[in-house]
Amino acid sequence: MNRKRATVYAIVFLCIVVSLMTIKVPTLMITSEGHPQYVYHYKEEAEFRVRWQHSVEKESWEEMFVLQDGLIELTGTRFKTFGAGVPSNAGDHTFIKDGWVYMTGITHTIGKSLVLRTGEHTEHQLTYEEDTVHQLNRSQAYEITIASHSILNSIKHYISAKLR
Repeated sequence: MNRKRATVYAIVFLCIVVSLMTIKVPTLMITSEGHPQYVYHYKEEAEFRVRWQHSVEKESWEEMFVLQDGLIELTGTRFKTFGAGVPSNAGDHTFIKDGWVYMTGITHTIGKSLVLRTGEHTEHQLTYEEDTVHQLNRSQAYEITIASHSILNSIKHYISAKLR
């Protein structure tokens, strides 16, 4: 009887391990220098923003993104100072609110990956779903990627990011 029970437990354990290694889950992962910094379960229509201090104007600039159909899409931008290099016709709506110039209704598909580089004095931050704000390190490259990973690898990446 004990041998039969041990065999059943072994088979169940093996099935769990195989499932963890083969079943894929979509993730949104922010990496730097090849190391996971932040890992989220991919959620359709989730929004995130990247904000920084403009190196010349010394004013805040922010771009808004949404996760749509497994891709990253730029949906809007806002900034304090309208000047050279700023497109005058980006998006469907341009308006001023609370001292910010908004350009919304932008539908520019970025793809599965967005790469950004922080500056020495740009004070980059990433906000995910309104309430999770991450300060990004100075003078560092980041990649924001949508990909599918096995459950086991997703857990490994999540733990690695939390331990950093």
